[in-house]
Amino acid sequence: MSQAIKHPAVVSAPRIESRIGFIPSSLISFLPTIIAVGGAALLTFLRVRAGGEQHFVSDGALMMLALACYLTAAVFHLTDLYAPSRLFQRLGLWAATGGVFFNLASWLVRWVTAYERELAVFTRQGGQTPWFFRYIPFANLYDLSLAFAFGAGLATLLIAHRKSFRFLGALSLPLAAIILILARFIGGEIVNLPPVLDSYWRPIHVGTASLSYGVALVCFAAAVVYLLKDGVKTEAMAIWSSLFALAVIASVSRFSVFSPATFGTYGASAFIGTDAARGMSLPLRVDLPYVGWLLAASGALLVGTVILFGRYLARESEPARAWGHRLLKLSLVAQGAAIATLVWQVKTLTSVVEHIDPRQYAKFGQYLAEQQGLAPQQVAALGQARLESAAAQFIQTRGGELFLSLKSNPVELSALIAAFTATLFVIIFSFKTERLRAALPDKEKIDSLMYKTGGVTFAGLALLLMTGAIWANESWGRYWGWDSKETGAFVAWLTYGGFLHVRISRGWTGRASAYFAIVAFLLIVFTYLGVSYLLPGLHSYA
Repeated sequence: MSQAIKHPAVVSAPRIESRIGFIPSSLISFLPTIIAVGGAALLTFLRVRAGGEQHFVSDGALMMLALACYLTAAVFHLTDLYAPSRLFQRLGLWAATGGVFFNLASWLVRWVTAYERELAVFTRQGGQTPWFFRYIPFANLYDLSLAFAFGAGLATLLIAHRKSFRFLGALSLPLAAIILILARFIGGEIVNLPPVLDSYWRPIHVGTASLSYGVALVCFAAAVVYLLKDGVKTEAMAIWSSLFALAVIASVSRFSVFSPATFGTYGASAFIGTDAARGMSLPLRVDLPYVGWLLAASGALLVGTVILFGRYLARESEPARAWGHRLLKLSLVAQGAAIATLVWQVKTLTSVVEHIDPRQYAKFGQYLAEQQGLAPQQVAALGQARLESAAAQFIQTRGGELFLSLKSNPVELSALIAAFTATLFVIIFSFKTERLRAALPDKEKIDSLMYKTGGVTFAGLALLLMTGAIWANESWGRYWGWDSKETGAFVAWLTYGGFLHVRISRGWTGRASAYFAIVAFLLIVFTYLGVSYLLPGLHSYA
């Protein structure tokens, strides 16, 4: 992919003519990537030699180290934009290298662990030794998130070795960190896929998806930076980031925060069992004190921000601009307080039953009846009163087994963190904006990078669709079935196709192309998360 982004007329950079020992000068700039990938392979070899997960660092610990490295690298890259320093550049580059190293190592160690666990089962049962390739970790959304973040980190490392593209890490690496945070909330339990999905096309298909998504993330980062370099006002960016944050706040907890009947409430799903790893999530929402009101307050501040910045952009009203920035900063504080309170309440709230709204009993009673194998007609015949009574009896007898976990609503919590991050970055961009724009490379270079990463993403998504169709035919006996995730991936591919088409045939470069790239990446995010959690389908195993 590194060759794909070279453009002699636009993005050429001074080449290093020196040699380090036997290493050719052309490879010196790729040394961080070589070290990260080679080091992860070496660490995996040591894990195999250790002979068991109890004698080696866990894949979860390695993932947390990757998260820390990505965040550290992002801070150094962002600081370097405002206060250029060779030290910050080097620290940012090597922190990113550490992030890719730990990220890949976490995924590879997880592969070895899954194989050893299954091997132990086969040994006890006297069965045939399992095929090592079968247990490549692409079984759930946690595995895909690890690979997605690695794809983003690797693409950033391959591109940002050029000095003019170091800015990428300031935006792409925080996004990779958010993906790892989502993985942390989902939980890293190792699961096995149903036999119908056991095919060697699975790792090919999902691996292609992970790397393509990672390159798409870098394309998205380049598009956002292009808009900033091209002179788009940060107030206009703030309007779009505020609308995104409002959509997140409105949709979490099943639209309870702004709904008239449940205004100001936020509910976390209840678990039943001994712990989140072995427990089961129930369709019962536990109202968390203060969280809903903090989210409602941040939503109100964001609405005010949108109105004031809209007035400023329409009438050049400086008082509206000043008050808009004040409200934006207050909304950031409110969002941060809401997230912190949510985490704190989930960790400390013990009286779970007392915070369950009885208005949920009828729907929960329907769920209990369905779990007992009753047909929909039989459930409807029971009536609301009997369903509520069954739910109340269940909660009375088994209420002591209910508990809360951060794994109960991983997408919601990650979405809130993403909204907070978007607001934070707009505030950062609003600080000494002209200095930041001057530190960025020419917009033609950024546009060229956006175009080429978009082209790589288009090709990757094409391979994704083809390998997915072959896998589907082996598993389900048909190449295409208009499943929700199939359709989402197809729409995202068409969008990137449109992105390339309008550039080539209509000459849409610059802002129009950047807007296209942003929309296309949002469709990828919906395919990655929304389909897995919101829409039913054959890919719901994720």
